[in-house]
Amino acid sequence: MTIKPSNRSGLVAYPIRDIVIEAKKIEATGKKMSYLNIGDPCVYGFRPPEHIINAVREALDKNYSGYAPSQGDPELVKCAAESEGVDEKDLFVTAGLSEGIDFLFQAMLDPGHNFILPSPTYPLYLTKERIYFGSENFYKSDENLQPDIDDLRKRITPYTQALVLINPNNPTGVVYPKKRVQEFIDVAGEYNLPIISDNAYDMLVLEGEYPDIRKMHKDVPLIVGNSISKNYIYPGARIAWLSFFGEGLEGIKDAVQRLCNQRLSVNWEMQKGAIAALTGPKDHIEEFKSDLRKRRDVTVRRVKEIDGLSLVAPNATFYAFPKIESDKWKTDWDFVRDLLKEGVVTVPGKGFSSDLDGLYFRMVFLPNETILNDAFDKIEMLMGSKK
Repeated sequence: MTIKPSNRSGLVAYPIRDIVIEAKKIEATGKKMSYLNIGDPCVYGFRPPEHIINAVREALDKNYSGYAPSQGDPELVKCAAESEGVDEKDLFVTAGLSEGIDFLFQAMLDPGHNFILPSPTYPLYLTKERIYFGSENFYKSDENLQPDIDDLRKRITPYTQALVLINPNNPTGVVYPKKRVQEFIDVAGEYNLPIISDNAYDMLVLEGEYPDIRKMHKDVPLIVGNSISKNYIYPGARIAWLSFFGEGLEGIKDAVQRLCNQRLSVNWEMQKGAIAALTGPKDHIEEFKSDLRKRRDVTVRRVKEIDGLSLVAPNATFYAFPKIESDKWKTDWDFVRDLLKEGVVTVPGKGFSSDLDGLYFRMVFLPNETILNDAFDKIEMLMGSKK
């Protein structure tokens, strides 16, 4: 007897990790692989600050092993709310921002409705829109990989429930300038739509100013997601929070609270680590960013040297989103699979949007310069020419 999976499960895709299945098959033949697909700093030798780890150890010694309050540890809720600039009643702790994103789709999206997503977008948003039977809807990016405001306006329908902004952006590493963010806010206000702002990388701006939407949204309802995963180099802790700003979100907050209740709680000792992250020293951030700038510069230089590739230089995060300008490949999946055979694991651009113009791939520049240069040597060989 064969038990069939649900139709809903067939809509789930996460190309950042799905590509690993193909990579492992090639690796099993003896091919050495460079994994540039997953944005996990800990894989590449970075560690959370010691005071955060010590807080987790201390919490275990004090037996924080039971259920925590569903909204979150009260001390964490308090200090996270202070850091975000909201009341404690307006903040909810989630098991990673992935759970927070899932909660927002459950709380706000009925079948046939939509969140308007950036193109490209973080794949989880696209998967959640699909599995909750929303209609896929993207606003395009311009040649600088910034939101195309005119296109955003055209995408709004009577079924649009929210506009999603990811700034700094994953997968591109681009920071949107203040003027563009303000234009985005103005459109949301004009159509009486809330904004969902993914701020997971807001401390990892490598150059230029970061326009903080929390200080700009005025009377536009705003929901901000943040976590300790990337800013504090602790993705395995799975601690994040949703913050609610402005009027008109009471029903959504009530729904999120009920979703928090039904999942019981978030790992308590890790919440104690998050308290230490928010209240303790942040010296690690500048050191982390210094290393990232060096590796980003290697990435920008090497892409510039390869004929058939171009890149909008990332000024935040640890991602690059090169464009494939060679006609050697019909799809970005073809390119990524050919690159797999050379021993380099990246993610095709179409994994970040079905509405993406042109061929792209995403890579992380977290590895040291030796690994990066080796990977780019293989990319250069695959492209077949050098500028």
